[in-house]
Amino acid sequence: MGWNKQAIFPVGVLRKSEMREQLNLVGAAEQHLLWKNRLGHHIQGDLNEALDPGLLGQSGICQLGAWIKGSELHALRETRAYCELDSAHALFHEFGAEIIRRLKQGDRAEAGSIFKNEYSLAMQHIVQALTKINHLLQEP
Repeated sequence: MGWNKQAIFPVGVLRKSEMREQLNLVGAAEQHLLWKNRLGHHIQGDLNEALDPGLLGQSGICQLGAWIKGSELHALRETRAYCELDSAHALFHEFGAEIIRRLKQGDRAEAGSIFKNEYSLAMQHIVQALTKINHLLQEP
């Protein structure tokens, strides 16, 4: 890897063991999968609740986004896994907001296309990046 394992944990930043204890990476992935399923039900017409694309489009609105932008994952910011997570997570929220906008415009077909393609790919990349981060946190 292109980073020094000893140098990435400056004073005041959580160490790997502390990060493992405080972060529920599996839970973060599950929350995004649950939201994806919920949005899928909206596309199918099974749910009809008011959704705000402006709110959903904010990647910092959820716990994972708070971790990415906060101090919880600070020690990993120079890793490829963190960069991949940050990018995929932002796209997940951006595409989610676009899906809601399309649904509000009555364009269920385009909302479904975005959901099946870009949105699902962003979700897949979130899971892959979280898996990589989990592996990094398991290393001695």
